[in-house]
Amino acid sequence: MTEPSTPLMRQYTAIKREHPTALLFFRLGDFYELFFDDAVLASKELQITLTSRNKEKGIAVPMCGVPYHAAEGYISKLIRKGFKVAICDQMESPKLAKKLVRREVTRVVTPGTAADSSLSSEENNFLAALARVEDRVGFAALDLSTGEFRATEFSGEDAARRIQEELAQLRPREVLYGSSAPLFDQQRRGNSRPQPNDGLAGCAETPLDDW
Repeated sequence: MTEPSTPLMRQYTAIKREHPTALLFFRLGDFYELFFDDAVLASKELQITLTSRNKEKGIAVPMCGVPYHAAEGYISKLIRKGFKVAICDQMESPKLAKKLVRREVTRVVTPGTAADSSLSSEENNFLAALARVEDRVGFAALDLSTGEFRATEFSGEDAARRIQEELAQLRPREVLYGSSAPLFDQQRRGNSRPQPNDGLAGCAETPLDDW
């Protein structure tokens, strides 16, 4: 991401830093706009036009947008594909703003927390959390749409493998884990993306501060 050259882009960049793993829907008038890498990715996944701004200043910023009144449909498509979306709204009327319109993220939607009816399917929509303490590994999973809850724990040398098997059967949409010790780092051997045999393929991963 290039250094922002306008107050608006500096505002965008500051908000984006707070939500680095989510696609940021940034409200500008009647549209939600996406910029930089978010725009490139969203335009491809949503099959919408990719354009740019600030061309006249010699620093073209990739951008794309969707009408705010139709945004939920686009957000649902991204959630189904496993992406996280942060919705940044205008917190005051542009007509009343003295300078730059104040904007804040009002909602973050993730595959594991989406409970909108448009995302319903015959399959569960589990949000799982993993934890590891010495040779003990456990996880808990909740489907927010149905209230179904599951939890289990294993210990010993094969604990990680058994958890992988459980996750492969459960197929959660999103997994939370402590950022200092990702559970399957050793098994992935340097691969940054979920592998088909680790139980996390096809789901969003959300690292959190250790609890």
